[in-house]
Amino acid sequence: MAANPGKQPHSGIGELPVLTGVRGFAALWVLVYHVWVEATPRLMMLGPLDFTPLFSVGWAGVDIFFTLSAFLLTLPYASRQLAAAPAPSLRNYWLRRVQRILPAYYAQMLVLVVLAALWGIGNVPGIKQFVGNLLLLNNLGPFGVEPINPVTYTLAIEFSFYLILPVLALALRPGRWPWLALGAIVVTQIWRHWMLPLVIAEPVPLRVIALEQLPGRLDQFVAGMLAAYAYSIAVAQGRLGDARRNDALLLAALLLFALLLWAIHYASSQYWDGHPLLFVWHGLAGLATATILYASACGSPLARRLFDNMPLRWLGLVSFGVYLWHLPILHWLVQAGVLRAIGGYGLPWLLPLVLALSCAIAALSYRWIELPFLRRGRPRAAHPQASTEMILAGDSRNGDVARESTK
Repeated sequence: MAANPGKQPHSGIGELPVLTGVRGFAALWVLVYHVWVEATPRLMMLGPLDFTPLFSVGWAGVDIFFTLSAFLLTLPYASRQLAAAPAPSLRNYWLRRVQRILPAYYAQMLVLVVLAALWGIGNVPGIKQFVGNLLLLNNLGPFGVEPINPVTYTLAIEFSFYLILPVLALALRPGRWPWLALGAIVVTQIWRHWMLPLVIAEPVPLRVIALEQLPGRLDQFVAGMLAAYAYSIAVAQGRLGDARRNDALLLAALLLFALLLWAIHYASSQYWDGHPLLFVWHGLAGLATATILYASACGSPLARRLFDNMPLRWLGLVSFGVYLWHLPILHWLVQAGVLRAIGGYGLPWLLPLVLALSCAIAALSYRWIELPFLRRGRPRAAHPQASTEMILAGDSRNGDVARESTK
C-alpha cells in the first residue's frame, strides 16, 4: 500500500501504486490527444469555459512519462548513496532497461512490417529505416530515420537518458545536486537557443526533431531525478510530511501544469517560431510533474483519490503497450472508413473504440511478451515491472529493502 502520511515505511514492503496510476493517466492522455486530432480538432467548450487544452495538449503525457521514468529509475541510486551502499549493478540496470523496452517494441515492429509486406497495411520500410528503428535511431537528429510507428520517436530520447543516468546520479549528494539542476538548465537552454536558428527555415516537423533531442529536454529528466532524491531523503529521515502539506504541494503543481496547458494552447501558432515558451515549457512541465510525483509518493490523500484506482493502475501496468499500439490502431480504423461510417463528430464514438482495442492488444502484449522477459533473472512476482529495489538509509544496517513502483 502507499506510505501513510507522516510515517516512514521502515521495514517490509512499501508500494507506490499511485505512481502506476499516474503512468496510466499519461498513456490515456496521449491516446485521447491523438483521437481528438484524427477526429478533426475542434473547440471543446462547456458554456463559456474552454477545455480544449485538455485535448490539444494531450501530448504532454510524454512529459509525464519522461519525468516519471527519471524519478523511478533514480530511486535505487539515490537511496543507495544515502545509505553509503554500493551503486546498483550497471549490468542489472541495462538488462532491466532492455527487458522493459525492446521485446514489446520489436514484437510490434515485426507485426507492422508483416502487415505491410503481406497485406499492404502501412508501408514496408527500407533496409536503412528498418535497421535504424531496430537501433532506436528514430528521429535521432542527423543520424536518425523515420519511425515505423510515429510515437516511438520518444524511445530514442528516453534511451539517451538511460545512457547518462548512472553518471548524473553521482551528483545526487549534498552540495552537488544544485549543480546538477543548474547544469541541466544550462544545457537545455544552450541546445534550444543554438539549434533554433539552424532550423528556423525548416518545416515544423524538422524543427521538432532538432529541438526535442535529449539535450533540449534534459531539464525535465533531471527534475524527476531531484524529486526522487528529495523523496529518498524524506524516507530516510522519516519526514514524509502530513496529508495537508502533501495535498497543498499536489494542488500547487496541478495548478502550474494547468496554467502551462492553457498558455501553450493559446501560443501554439507562434511556439515553433521562437516563442518564449519554446525554451522553458518542458522544464516547467517537468518541475510540475516532479512535484506531483513527490507529493504522491509522500502520501497525498488527494493523489490517491485521483490516481490510485483500479482502472488507472491497470492502465499503468499495460501502459507501454497502450502507448505503442494506439496510434496504428487509430490509423487503421480511419483508413477503414470508420469515421465516414460514424457520421457527424466522431470523437465520442472513436475514442472508446480505440481505447478498447488498444487495451486488448496491450493486455496480450503484456501477458505474453513483456511479463516473460521482465521475470527473467528476478524473483517471481505478479508484476515485476512495477517494482524496483530501494534501500532505506535508516535501515541500511539491517539490509532492509523497500520496493517502489517503477517503469
